[in-house]
Parts: sequence; C-alpha cells; structure tokens
Amino acid sequence: MSKPGFFQQAKQAMEMRSKIKKAQKELESQTFDYENAGVVLTARGDMTISAIKISPDVVDASRLDRLERTVTENVNKALKKSKDHATAQMAKMTKEMGLDGLMGGM
Repeated sequence: MSKPGFFQQAKQAMEMRSKIKKAQKELESQTFDYENAGVVLTARGDMTISAIKISPDVVDASRLDRLERTVTENVNKALKKSKDHATAQMAKMTKEMGLDGLMGGM
C-alpha cells in the first residue's frame, strides 16, 4: 500500500521540479532597468548585469569618482530590483503549490 503513495510523491516532486525550472527560465529572460544621474543599468532575472549605458553629459574626467559611485549604486539597485521580483515570483509559485508554509515565508 505504501508504494502508490511513494510513486505519487515522486510524481509530484518531478512536477514541482519542472515548475521551478520553468520559473527560473522565465526569470532569466526578464530584465529590470534602473536609471539615475545619467547612468542606466539593465539587470536580468538571473542577477547579472546585461547593459550599462552612460550619458556623455555625465562623463567628466575630473569627477570620475562620482561616476564610479553612481555606477556602483545603480548596479546594486538594479540587482535588488531583480532580486525582489524573483523573490516575489518564487513566493507566488510556492503559495500556488501549497508550499508557502514549508518555505519559511521566503
């Protein structure tokens, strides 16, 4: 009698894994822009930066330190935006699967 339960659990685990992989692929294809002080960053859902665009108006050789700080801040904010979206998507998915209590509230 325990074997049908085991096979059902294995099937559910495989379905869950498939859904998680699909969600990861969807997140990887999404992009999130953050713009500040003439610097535009594009982060992907997989927490990588795909583009940095700097307006020529903000390039001043005597103020490179300011530009470097702006780029650093924008990278961190773009990645946070991407991470927040990924966390929300995973929380939504675990709730839909009835696992929201098991995942520690992600």
